[in-house]
Amino acid sequence: MPRKLFSKTIALLVIVAALAALAPAAAWAQTKVKAPRNFFGVGDDVKYGEEAAREVERQTRPYHDGEVADYVERVGRRLVANIPEQYQRRQFRYTFHVVEDADANAFALPGGNVYVNSGLVETARSEGELAGVLAHEISHVALRHGTASASKALLAELGVALLGEVIGGKKGEAIQLGAYAGASLYLMKFSRDYERQADVLGAQLMSGAGYDPRDMASLFRRLEGGGKRGLPQWLSDHPDLEKRARRVEEEAALLPAPRAWQASAEFERIRERVRSMPNARARRARAELGLRALDN
Repeated sequence: MPRKLFSKTIALLVIVAALAALAPAAAWAQTKVKAPRNFFGVGDDVKYGEEAAREVERQTRPYHDGEVADYVERVGRRLVANIPEQYQRRQFRYTFHVVEDADANAFALPGGNVYVNSGLVETARSEGELAGVLAHEISHVALRHGTASASKALLAELGVALLGEVIGGKKGEAIQLGAYAGASLYLMKFSRDYERQADVLGAQLMSGAGYDPRDMASLFRRLEGGGKRGLPQWLSDHPDLEKRARRVEEEAALLPAPRAWQASAEFERIRERVRSMPNARARRARAELGLRALDN
């Protein structure tokens, strides 16, 4: 082999090797999210989630519009398809339900049932914002946060009970009360950790599905602008939304650029379909009347 050709071949091999070495680093640049300790089995998530779903069905009103329901289901499915392998559970059945409710709210149950209020579809400004909420809720399910929270609660209660029994008397009662207060703070701290985990993994699911995770951050900021009283339930317990928005943006910077396939036109059509429903029109009319009354 001529020396010049040999040199070019070696240079090419060096470049290929360098690119191969860089590829894993790029793939793992995103934050690794570790599921919390959990004393329950995966089957328990399904069991308790199904029990809770029956109660939810008794207390909520389904949104009877197949086109809207199918659309939300499709968005959810795109996100579920990007759950990391280590958090895929064959027992989980991710199902998306649209509920007739004006609040911009969503929640998920262990095992895979995700509920989306019609008010959230009305409030979102893009499919990406809707996907951001769904990704957050899917992440809670995938990371098994529901039964993990129950695990911590059981552990805290057990520790308090044992401590009170060992010490006894008034001193034992005082320590028992203090332990309950400490356990409450401990649970609140980790609950915030769970929200952070759901934000980060949710951003990763969005990126994998072709969405821009910054849409989640923009929704956080917009909802925070309405004040704590205006926050939906899924955000009101942890209202430091600016900090959460910045964390999502940091994660987005580590992820591939969003693809341009997003069906914004379809989202606009679905949102207008929801807004045109009689109940939605009545809600807006009542809100306008309330604002006028305040002005008078």
